[in-house]
Amino acid sequence: MEIIANKTSGKGNGAKCLSKATAYLDERGIPYTVHETTRVGHAKAMTQELCASGADVIVALGGDGTFHEVLNGIDFAKARLGLVPAGRGNDFAIGTKAASLDPVKAIASIVDGTPKELDYIQISDKRCLNVGGTGLDVEVLLKTAKSKNKISYVTSLFRCLLRYKPYHVQVTANGETNDYDCIMVGVCNGTQIGGGIRLSPVSIADDGKLDVIIMEKPKHVPTVFVMPKFVKGKHMNEPYTKRIICESVKIQTPAPVQLDGEIYYDLPFDAHIVKNGVKTFENSENP
Repeated sequence: MEIIANKTSGKGNGAKCLSKATAYLDERGIPYTVHETTRVGHAKAMTQELCASGADVIVALGGDGTFHEVLNGIDFAKARLGLVPAGRGNDFAIGTKAASLDPVKAIASIVDGTPKELDYIQISDKRCLNVGGTGLDVEVLLKTAKSKNKISYVTSLFRCLLRYKPYHVQVTANGETNDYDCIMVGVCNGTQIGGGIRLSPVSIADDGKLDVIIMEKPKHVPTVFVMPKFVKGKHMNEPYTKRIICESVKIQTPAPVQLDGEIYYDLPFDAHIVKNGVKTFENSENP
């Protein structure tokens, strides 16, 4: 078992989770090697090297950003992916219940070895596990990254909504092309972003479908007033929300895009679902 660990994830939660997970393995005499990340892109590079060396189980221990990197480095023809959530938000694990938030239970599920397949989103030459988006979510991520006091996603969302201006996108899916003046567009495999904001509460991570959530500017109320519904996932039936169920979608936008919280510039937003593409393990907590 190869463990790629981001010990700094979740304000140090990664180190704590790694200690608990390895203690479980040590008690049972299960062999493993820990590979600590030290820079952006390190997890992806190490995953590629491990797959080339014959690794058959690679565990990503960290937040959604670590999951994203390992997902983009792994060769699923050779290795199966284990997930140990150790970030601040853990949006994919919480929203899909793909892995336990208890590091001991998460590593125990991997040791148990019951196979499970999930979908992922292919966006140009990148893989995305949870949600790919453009618009307000990118601006919020940029604000939180630049903040010296590390303001929360929700706080930054509120501030951005006070002055955010809609922008134009063109969405092509299911043979139809439509134009929108929107606040944001999310292409969803998972259900939530930003540490619990339920962007697409209807999404299922193994149904072979994408849920495209388009949020337009409300016509009769200030945009900031819709925030409580948006955070709680109660926006789906509102007139400013459009949901498209599809297997592929092309979004033309001048803005950057975020994939699992990682921002990409000049990346064509041409997405399709890869059904059963993620070879992982059953979460033993699931009934």
